[in-house]
Amino acid sequence: MSTQPLIDVQNLYVRFGAHAAPTLKGVSFQVHPGECLALVGESGSGKSMT
Repeated sequence: MSTQPLIDVQNLYVRFGAHAAPTLKGVSFQVHPGECLALVGESGSGKSMT
């Protein structure tokens, strides 16, 4: 079985506008074959941005 991740996100940083505060900062995760990943958090915490 492959040990390489299907998805590898490192240090994701998102902001809307050049001078806006970051919406996401430093988000990192990997998903390997056979794994499931759930992003859980309060409303407005940035889940949809990831």
